[in-house]
Amino acid sequence: MSNGEEKRLQGAKKKSSGVLDFLKSRGRAWLLVGGVVLGALLLLFGSGWGEKSAAAESETVIQRSEELEEYRTALEKRLEKICDAVDGVGSVEVMVTLECGYRTVYTTDGGGDTVTIGTGSNQQALYRTTQPPTVAGVAVVCNGGDDAHVQRVLTDLISTALGISSNRVCVAGK
Repeated sequence: MSNGEEKRLQGAKKKSSGVLDFLKSRGRAWLLVGGVVLGALLLLFGSGWGEKSAAAESETVIQRSEELEEYRTALEKRLEKICDAVDGVGSVEVMVTLECGYRTVYTTDGGGDTVTIGTGSNQQALYRTTQPPTVAGVAVVCNGGDDAHVQRVLTDLISTALGISSNRVCVAGK
């Protein structure tokens, strides 16, 4: 190589290293700016982005508790009305205990797997029905509840009406 060519190559290397240094410094600056912007976005939206807020969840829980309480109260009133119609019973008070809340049932195929519709992130289980809360037990206090015949009649009546076993029903007199 000639001396002139070597100088030209060295000048080109100096220019390219200057360009690389310039790009590296600008790249670092952009990287720093991008990091600051990303950090700010995470601070603003990071806690709960795409999730329900604690207040919304608590509101949903309260609403579900109120629905359960309304269901339980309505059930107690209906049972009081039917028990009051039984001969030998007077001044009835009924208390119902529920095992759990409402239960959503989804459609299943022959193998017991849940049927889904849609694809990818839009996939959802196919809704079938909502079942009411399961009754854990019933307590009845009434005038005439000391009589064995009245106890048997009320126990059979309540266990048949609610579809629960008779050992979940207790009848006592006032």
